[in-house]
Amino acid sequence: MSSTKDEKPGRRAFFQEITAGTAGFAMATALAQMGTPAAAAQEAKAPKKAESAFFKNPPPWPKGTEGSKYDHLFSNKLRENTIVPDIVPGPQAYFRGDSDLPGAKINMGWQIFTKPYRLEMESHHHDTDEYLFFLGSTLPDLAGSFDAEIEYFMGKEYERHIITKATVLYIPAGLEHNPCDIRRVGKPLLFSALQLAPYFNGVYQTQGYMEMRGMKKID
Repeated sequence: MSSTKDEKPGRRAFFQEITAGTAGFAMATALAQMGTPAAAAQEAKAPKKAESAFFKNPPPWPKGTEGSKYDHLFSNKLRENTIVPDIVPGPQAYFRGDSDLPGAKINMGWQIFTKPYRLEMESHHHDTDEYLFFLGSTLPDLAGSFDAEIEYFMGKEYERHIITKATVLYIPAGLEHNPCDIRRVGKPLLFSALQLAPYFNGVYQTQGYMEMRGMKKID
């Protein structure tokens, strides 16, 4: 686009013309920034808005208060010695539910296996749901680093399953499960069991009802 007048367009007319198209807009923005370095510097110093992958407009970060009202809801006593040091290196981490935090409704543990091991020799069931996690242990890809083979039996009929990739196993309350044979360990295996009960318990094939409230903590 050209000016209809013979004289050169003024600064305002010049910007009006070159901002007519997308390319013109980009050029005008660059020229405006070049002409106002102080404004650009001030904008760079301005604090950026909080960013989140889940929220477009997150609330401001709270300043918080000081106190001890909720101290009883935190537990950092997780370390316990392993009962099979040749197979499961230690220490291991366990949250013993109500024993560690009175009122807690779950218990769970985290174990690293570096060699084959028969984790459970007999079937049993619980009166609450349980979740078993079979993962690799190489960060950051706990799923992709899984390299093991596990034989697992489900139900009273001992339905056989072979686990060869990272897996979450849901065991509904009352469902018989195990034995569990970790037959091959190519890379260290991270095993975690989460039971929706205040402490670990189960009805075992030969032992009957077993209840374990926790082991002595290392610290």
